[in-house]
Amino acid sequence: MAENNTVPTVKEVAAHCGVSEATVSRVLNGNYKNGFSVRQELRQKITQVADALGYRPNLAAKNLVRRQTKMIAILGCDTVLGWPGNIYQTIINASVRALHIRGYDVCITIPNLEKSNTELPSWRVDGAIVMQECSEQTVEAMEKSGLPYVVINGVAGPNGSIIIPDDIDATRRALNHLIDMGHRRIAYAGPTSSHKEHRSIVDRHDTYVSELTEHGLEPISGHNTVFRSAPAFLASTVLKNQATAILAYDHVEAIKIIHAAHTLDIQIPKQVSLVCFNDEYLCDVVTPALTTIGVPLRRMGRIAAQTLLSQIDSPQSYSPQCIRLSQDLIIRASTAQPFKR
Repeated sequence: MAENNTVPTVKEVAAHCGVSEATVSRVLNGNYKNGFSVRQELRQKITQVADALGYRPNLAAKNLVRRQTKMIAILGCDTVLGWPGNIYQTIINASVRALHIRGYDVCITIPNLEKSNTELPSWRVDGAIVMQECSEQTVEAMEKSGLPYVVINGVAGPNGSIIIPDDIDATRRALNHLIDMGHRRIAYAGPTSSHKEHRSIVDRHDTYVSELTEHGLEPISGHNTVFRSAPAFLASTVLKNQATAILAYDHVEAIKIIHAAHTLDIQIPKQVSLVCFNDEYLCDVVTPALTTIGVPLRRMGRIAAQTLLSQIDSPQSYSPQCIRLSQDLIIRASTAQPFKR
């Protein structure tokens, strides 16, 4: 077919196929309601001609007709996608796959909040999934408009659902693993300054303190400070305060601690055991392999998508949920009984 610089239209496809524009529109939009049908040969011809011409449906026009965009926005990516070893990439992939299966497209927006006070896209969407957090103005806009939305590992407004890992139970299990091995001096490596305040930060730290207190143990000094340097952390907690075990906020910190331990000639797990959150890439490759708390990232992504779609499909029966997902303790070579000095 001849090439040109104009945008192909339904009218052109209809002219090439020798059928009406209405027939082309219904075939390309999959609209076979009210007894409409066409022969398989004609349906194939229409789709082939449309592909050859480079025809793409007008999404705005389709949305006006069906009052639905089949588009979901993912928000909060400016906050979470810049971190090293980022867990949210896995969550987003799982959410996107679940949405694609249901026929939805997905858009990710990272707006300039100096120019706009909302992270919602300028086009209509059927719902939104928020990765950890978005601006207060964005939450207010979703609440006011009634837009269905789900927040992963963050805080929602009155009408939003929340999907979170059960960090309270997971922290207890990690600490009990160390206590059962005989550890009584357990340090906590908290988040770095690049981590914005959210639910996991609070739940993990507060449970560390309360669980040790419940066992009659004293938290190691520095547990409530920002993690800045692995060598400085080890010098303080292990060499100075005689900690025999460490619970690290995430796998990135744990890997930095392993590297610093080699530099300081501290043997893991002989001198100090190490447990971390997030069973991600390299955790089972480093030496020693890390004992971890495996956050169910893919499951979080799938359930977030399913929860959002349920709200879209049945708004009348929807009620906001807070879904806590259990985590797995994966025991590897970085934990052992405390070294007898």
